[in-house]
Amino acid sequence: MSSVSALLVRFAHVGGMAILLGGALFVWNAFRTGGVGYDSIRFATHYEWVFWGTMAVMLVTGVGNMGELGAPGPTTRWGSVLTVKLAVVAIFVVVSFVRTLVIYTTRRRGASAIDETRLSQFYLVTWVLVGLIVALAEVLAHG
Repeated sequence: MSSVSALLVRFAHVGGMAILLGGALFVWNAFRTGGVGYDSIRFATHYEWVFWGTMAVMLVTGVGNMGELGAPGPTTRWGSVLTVKLAVVAIFVVVSFVRTLVIYTTRRRGASAIDETRLSQFYLVTWVLVGLIVALAEVLAHG
């Protein structure tokens, strides 16, 4: 991969993480501070589309980064941190899937709203897990 391609892949990866972290914080705060002013399920559904699209970008660019950097040995410090990060990412994906399933199930049942406190909690957990992933990525990038 050329250095320009590698730079673009990393830029997309960091940009995607900013969307995930900032988006989760925005949605959490919107529900926490009294709602979004209209159909909360519709608002959450819009975010879910952005979220999963961004997750696809994160997957592709993460694999691209690993292809550029090479897979580390699991016994190295860097490899151990990467293993922990990937485990947190796996937990994050499962929690996010459950969140999305709740939102789409509620929407399918025809409910125009859901308890915004519950939604707030879902997005708070999303934000905390993304923050943990960012912290682990910082350790990977800078030791």
